[in-house]
Amino acid sequence: MIIETVSYLARAFSLGIRLFANMVAGHTLLKILSTFLYQMFSSSIIVAVLTLIPFSIFLALIGLELAVSLIQSYVFTLLVCSYIKDAIELH
Repeated sequence: MIIETVSYLARAFSLGIRLFANMVAGHTLLKILSTFLYQMFSSSIIVAVLTLIPFSIFLALIGLELAVSLIQSYVFTLLVCSYIKDAIELH
């Protein structure tokens, strides 16, 4: 009984850590890149025009971040449902 309780707690803890790490990693990357792009856009006009290329890559990364967040929410929901089912239906 104690081993199963620890198993359920470890599942919930690992699910939370994984979700947290994936979300923070994406947000941190976007924050670093947006600060860098802001500094490049604030410099001379020639550099600002050349910054449009990295900016388009940045927009693609935002789309990728949205896709990752949708996948993470789907996986989170599936795992929570699975863990609740395992907790309700005892062996």
